[in-house]
Amino acid sequence: MDSKEASFTHLRASPRRRVLKAAKIIFDDWAAIDCQVRDVSETGAQIKIDGVTRLPHRFKLLMVAEHTIRPVQVAWKLDKTIGVSFLGPAEKAPMRKYVPPNF
Repeated sequence: MDSKEASFTHLRASPRRRVLKAAKIIFDDWAAIDCQVRDVSETGAQIKIDGVTRLPHRFKLLMVAEHTIRPVQVAWKLDKTIGVSFLGPAEKAPMRKYVPPNF
């Protein structure tokens, strides 16, 4: 654990466990960007993103393997690593139907 990570450890409401899971940040219009969940607890998670400089304060986090989604808010940000707090329970992610374009 580096000094930056250690400085946030005492602020956590519950202990986190290390994971490496594929996830997606889901915006209000259902646009999505890929991210990785690096650790998770009952109250939040640490995610890593590439190439995105701005995110809304609140969004949904889709856990790909579990096919669950939950609302989150940004608790802290350090470069491309973001700590989020869970705002609600995980729910089964809705199925999105692909509708081919009308030619």
